[in-house]
Amino acid sequence: MILDILYLIYFILYFPVLILRGKWHKGFAHRFGFLPATLVKALSAQRNIWVHAVSVGEVSLVEGIIKGLKGSYPEHRIVLSVTTKTGHEFAARKYGDGVLLVWAPLDLSWVVRRWIKVIKPRMYVAAETELWPNLFKALDLNGIPVILVNGRISDAAYPRYRRISWILRKTTARLSLVCAQSHLDAGRFKVLGVRPDRVYVAGNVKFDLVLPALLPSDVAKKEFGLDKHSIVWVAASTHPGEEAAVLNAFKAIRVKFPLLRLVIVPRHPERAGEIAALIQQHSLSSVLLTQRQGKRLGADDVLLGDAVGYLMGLYQAADIVFIGKSLGISRRGGQNPIEAASMGKPVIVGPCMENFKDIVRLFTEASAIVEINSVEELSKKVEDLLAHPEKMAGFGARARVVADNNRGAVQRTIARIRQMV
Repeated sequence: MILDILYLIYFILYFPVLILRGKWHKGFAHRFGFLPATLVKALSAQRNIWVHAVSVGEVSLVEGIIKGLKGSYPEHRIVLSVTTKTGHEFAARKYGDGVLLVWAPLDLSWVVRRWIKVIKPRMYVAAETELWPNLFKALDLNGIPVILVNGRISDAAYPRYRRISWILRKTTARLSLVCAQSHLDAGRFKVLGVRPDRVYVAGNVKFDLVLPALLPSDVAKKEFGLDKHSIVWVAASTHPGEEAAVLNAFKAIRVKFPLLRLVIVPRHPERAGEIAALIQQHSLSSVLLTQRQGKRLGADDVLLGDAVGYLMGLYQAADIVFIGKSLGISRRGGQNPIEAASMGKPVIVGPCMENFKDIVRLFTEASAIVEINSVEELSKKVEDLLAHPEKMAGFGARARVVADNNRGAVQRTIARIRQMV
């Protein structure tokens, strides 16, 4: 009851932020347990497995898990819950009718009881670090296994969790299975109260991403209005401050490499308007991905991501990739470099990749990733790679080998789930 009151106070205080940031949506009624009759009927019609993914990254991550669960439990339907608007849009495009897509319930006791009563899931599977006290309690009381896949606890979060571990233990003790990314993560879950016999090191599911049918580079470039002779630099999952650094580097480099073309894909596509204004300030023109309509990109055009779901296609067209949230300008922690690496692209990351430390280490040990220590180094490294195509090819080839060699976590995770459930 006390937790419910705290949640409600937080939501009341946060409500204006939701409105101002444009994050309020009609699905919020569902999150409070007000479910339309059509959804209740659809949820009640079949036996269900409930999979939860917060946003775009997790929605992509669970693709292999969902396929594995469908293969292992063909008589069940997957109910996929998401939290964010971008995650919902991405999941709708990615999975279509392959899952029943819903908004994740808020962790209020009466709300989660309502959802569980309607879904009646065979199991609940969440990605990475999702700890919801009321939901886990309600699932446990109903005898429903609570499973974390690709479990991780970041360096930044771990000290905070340890300080409140005496509170968390009631929640973590309800976990039926944690398939952790690494031995380090497994140890942290045990310290926080997960029973040791319920923690299993499965590896990182992100290496098992389902790749699209790979297109030749010139074909992929044509899809996005890029000339086959152009040199394509994709700045992926950028955060505030990084776009300006990339634009400055681009303008400096293209003096020597006039065929260089820039693609910026912000982590949050709703920022496209402010980035378009920034591009104009740099005396360049922006072309939105959703409005390019066959336009051929010129030397002063910057292709700008204003929607989710394009990044994998753009990686195929890329000659070089920079991974955002890694320069430490306004945000830090990094974004996932595996997708670009799996396609054999040379990948550049900044010094702030804390959230992907183990992944970066694997690539670094194989000389399969380019690390820079400052914003100033960005243009130098890109220019150096462009001046030495054999270096670019070497980094890309080694990156693909590392990605391929670390596959298998999905298979191990599904096998463990089958063994446990």
